Amino acid sequence: MNDANLNSINGADERKSKTPRVVIVGGGFGGLAAAKALGKAPVEVIPIDRTNHHVFQPLLYQVATSVLAPSQMSSPIREVLRRHRNTTVIMGEVTGVDKAQRCVFVSDADREHVPVRYDYLILATGARHSYFGHNEFEKFAPGLKSVANSQTANSSSEPRPPALACEEEEEFPAGSLDFA
Repeated sequence: MNDANLNSINGADERKSKTPRVVIVGGGFGGLAAAKALGKAPVEVIPIDRTNHHVFQPLLYQVATSVLAPSQMSSPIREVLRRHRNTTVIMGEVTGVDKAQRCVFVSDADREHVPVRYDYLILATGARHSYFGHNEFEKFAPGLKSVANSQTANSSSEPRPPALACEEEEEFPAGSLDFA
């Protein structure tokens, strides 16, 4: 995998390579699956995500309940795709798409509205939680789609005893844990 930023992906210039470029917007399950599937294809793969890590969302509730630390359920996107030589991961936010010019516009900490040209575009931006037309429910049942959401849920919940795994084992009399 190539390591790059927006400065090294010069979307404004004409590309000299005839290799088709696939831009993937999103580093979640869909974006990573697409990038992995194209890992050995004769294409240039450019996943773009606003964070530098993939969040394993099914474990967010465990972060919210302090069973796991946030670092235990997220992985750097570059690390996940490290074996794919045709892949260059970009950390930035896609702010627009120009179908006529076949480019997406990306902003990062250094530059804004940088065009990144594509031959093929995969939009895998994820999902948003739904309240089925009752958005007033959101304040009572906030979503759990990001590490920030899980940490907010953790800080707003009642104090809990430490995780059981941290407790010392208690000695029980022989046979006291037998069930019939």
